[in-house]
Amino acid sequence: MRNILVVLLLCLGFTGAMAQEVYTSSGKPGYMKKAKKHKGYDPDRLIIGGGLNLGLGSGYANIGVAPVVGYRITDHFSAGVGLGYQYFRAPVLTDPVTNKVYYAYQHMVFPSVWTRLFVYKNFFVEATYEYDFINRRFPLDNYGMYNETKSNVTNSCLLLGVGVKQPIAGRVYLYGAMVYDVLQGQYSPYPKNSPDVRFGIIAGL
Repeated sequence: MRNILVVLLLCLGFTGAMAQEVYTSSGKPGYMKKAKKHKGYDPDRLIIGGGLNLGLGSGYANIGVAPVVGYRITDHFSAGVGLGYQYFRAPVLTDPVTNKVYYAYQHMVFPSVWTRLFVYKNFFVEATYEYDFINRRFPLDNYGMYNETKSNVTNSCLLLGVGVKQPIAGRVYLYGAMVYDVLQGQYSPYPKNSPDVRFGIIAGL
């Protein structure tokens, strides 16, 4: 199987504002607690965002989008839900006579529930339960002969991981995380021998 020549991964996310800038009696800016605390729903704690990934190269294609919404329950703990879509294509057979390339295809829709807890300054742990609805199309049969087959399967994933965020300007942060699917179902899209590494940008609302 050919190696992937180009892989581009972009992940974008948005979280609620972490603090409010106010001014002291001397006129100097500073970060202080809000004079009036919200009771019940606080729109400043709403989390709206999503992720985007794109990988292309040597006949491969890996394209996905995953919007999320959540709420910052405390200053250190947040939770929410997401809904993603992933498209994957990979070459698996080349006809030696016609040089025609046959591809395997996969479409995946994955609703999810996630939580994130900051345990020390900018370091956090996270957990995501994901349920995958997968439509697969494969060009070969069990004997390696061309015979296209289609199937619909499902898979449960429990992604546990750690990460860190780094402020770069104002309320904009870079973040990195490593997560691993501890369930490792038969059709899990996550690697069994290594964690899934993610990088992205977080911008406060």
